[in-house]
Amino acid sequence: MGIEVKRVGVRRTNCSCSMPGVWRALSFVRGALVVFHSPRPCAHIAHGMDVSSFHRLTAAGTSVRLSPVPLLTSGLGESEAIFGGEDRLRECIRFAAEKYHPQAVFIANSCVSGVIGDDTKAIAEEMETELGIPIMAVSAHGFLDGEYYAGYLDAARALVDRFMHPSERKPGTVALLGDCGGMHGEYVKELRRLLALLDLKVTAQFPSYLALDEMQAVPEAELIILLGRRMDDEKQAQLAALAEHMHERFGTPYLADVYAVGAEETKTWLRRVGALCHREEAAERAIASEEASFSAVVEKARADLAGRRCGLAIGRDLTWFQPEIILRLLNKAGVALSGIVLLDCFMPARREVMEGALRCLTDVPIYYEGDAAADEMLHAADFVLTTHELVDAKLRQLFLALLPSVGWSMERRLLDDMRQILHRHESRGGLIYG
Repeated sequence: MGIEVKRVGVRRTNCSCSMPGVWRALSFVRGALVVFHSPRPCAHIAHGMDVSSFHRLTAAGTSVRLSPVPLLTSGLGESEAIFGGEDRLRECIRFAAEKYHPQAVFIANSCVSGVIGDDTKAIAEEMETELGIPIMAVSAHGFLDGEYYAGYLDAARALVDRFMHPSERKPGTVALLGDCGGMHGEYVKELRRLLALLDLKVTAQFPSYLALDEMQAVPEAELIILLGRRMDDEKQAQLAALAEHMHERFGTPYLADVYAVGAEETKTWLRRVGALCHREEAAERAIASEEASFSAVVEKARADLAGRRCGLAIGRDLTWFQPEIILRLLNKAGVALSGIVLLDCFMPARREVMEGALRCLTDVPIYYEGDAAADEMLHAADFVLTTHELVDAKLRQLFLALLPSVGWSMERRLLDDMRQILHRHESRGGLIYG
């Protein structure tokens, strides 16, 4: 039987709602209150995201429990869909101010409010005058004229423009821009550790994890660092545009063209941070220390891995998978890459892009899913690194994480997983999630 993927999802279009983006940007901003100008069922989005955040923190082993800010819906119904829902929104904002006493109210527009043409920005100005607190409406309207990231960035920009002002910078402080699993996730925790090696302290993660009265920590930072994994991603470009907006308003420098993902990339990142914060010597000391520690891990792993044969099955686009990091690690560990299989998870044009990128990195054979030679190669390998779970249970599979981790952490974990998968009995196969 030929190689086959268990579950295939090919994303053909970008289709998402702006309201969860608004909620992600504001859900833990203490002092804020969010109003979804929408039918009530739209609020299930936020509930689902809060549950996911809870389970992600639990899986990370942290005892921290973040409490989301109040969320209300204006409760648009059939009557409002015909006659307009502006009065419902006014009533909702008045109720919110009386019951919760927020420092500010943010209105997230839905598809319905966009279709019926409610002027939420005018209502926000009106109610701000009436209630005497900042009230802002995000411009995107659900699926109508925006998407998740548009809502996220619109809300973030509203926070910048209303709650930050130019200030003298505090040396030794860093503000993080973006999410990447939140302030208690592995990404940010490892980033904090690396920055501490340069005697830099993270004092803010914007927008989601600062109270309204803590926003000034961002323009006061010595450096703003974008969280992310690729420079050529459209969403990262939008986040960089927000960083540039803050730079123009406050003069705060930012780092947005290199990310600390993968060993070599992290060395470049540390040097750039060191240069921007005048800590070049500290950056070189940190790199030498991290490299020495990682080299010891590699040498230990080579005892088991050197000379072993590996197959690589790829079904993710370059935006979500960087093959150069995997190929570099296999070379360090002495693992022989027998071949690469491109799975049937790509749109044709994107598969060509991936194949072209791979041919620039390696001269090993490249197969397509379904080729008999691909099946033979993978079964002859000692183990298979794969971006998607394969149906054949006899293969010893190591499932690759969706995106690379910060620093040297991903390479360390993969080396341990490769050693572990080798101890599985050949007749058993098996799957390890990397």
